Amino acid sequence: MKNFCVIEKNSRENHAGSKARNDVAEILENCGYTPVCVHHSEEKGTLDKLKMSVLTLSDWNHVSKVADSNNRIIIQYPLAMYPKVSQLAVPFVRKMKKKNTRIILLIHDLESLRGLTFASEKEFLELADEVIVHNEKMKQYLLEKGYSFQRIHILGLFDYRIPGFQPASERNRYEIAIAGNLKAEKCGFLKDLKQVQGNLEYHLYGPNYQETEKNPQVIYEGQYTPEQLPSVMKEGWGLVWDGGSVHECQGAFGGYLKFNNPHKASLYLASGMPVIVWEQAAIAPWIREQKLGLTVKSLEEIPELINRMTEEEYKEMLQNVKKTGEHLREGSSLKKITDEIESNEQ
Repeated sequence: MKNFCVIEKNSRENHAGSKARNDVAEILENCGYTPVCVHHSEEKGTLDKLKMSVLTLSDWNHVSKVADSNNRIIIQYPLAMYPKVSQLAVPFVRKMKKKNTRIILLIHDLESLRGLTFASEKEFLELADEVIVHNEKMKQYLLEKGYSFQRIHILGLFDYRIPGFQPASERNRYEIAIAGNLKAEKCGFLKDLKQVQGNLEYHLYGPNYQETEKNPQVIYEGQYTPEQLPSVMKEGWGLVWDGGSVHECQGAFGGYLKFNNPHKASLYLASGMPVIVWEQAAIAPWIREQKLGLTVKSLEEIPELINRMTEEEYKEMLQNVKKTGEHLREGSSLKKITDEIESNEQ
């Protein structure tokens, strides 16, 4: 049995999504998986959809021939492709499955958890022999939906490869980094940070930031690539928070935190920063247990929690983050899963 992995031709965008996929591809290659390349969409409209339809048929025909029979293939899901165009890959995945190639989906996102419905999600999941999910909550969601897999692997936090990186030795715990796509529907809470009392500064990194009114405590630092960010961010905390309110995570983006492990949490921890997360987020219990940050019901709780924390407590947290960050930078999360997959076949 040979091991293959599907990877998208290189995607260079200033948000975490492309970094996550590129890291998965690199780690799988390092673990001995043979890469099979497919194209990714560029979100440029009708002409791009037509072009991608042709390329998707060609790409996946090639994939099905390379990973022909009695092999193993890991597919990153969803495909970095328009949802309807993604469906064109399904017959080729089905063809591989019929020839006893094990189909393993590594799940980055499930759009159904955001209230969106795509036929391709159900079709891909029904073809999977094994899935790699973020956490126990995502696993339970899929089981409750009636999917039946031979094995479900729990990844934990996504890896965040930064070869040779050394985290900053000094951090200001009264500064908070907020990195990622800053569009209003995802980060609407930014306009209300003035409601959070205290002597905190918020440093924003990412595209689509629109300043509605001046707040001296909010500083926009600009856009950087996912590879550059760890060296640029020197703040004391990284915030994982979505939605339009400082009081709780709301809407589709906020609710999604109950099921996923956000890649920005990996970014912060790999960069050497403790995290602040919503107490109902799927990663919150683990953050508390490992003492990697703070979990809060509302952003308004943050100033008091930071003020109450002693310097010794913060330094202990930084040491915990240092160890976890090293594992994420080395790709340990996915390496553990590939070992698990291999051992199950022996």
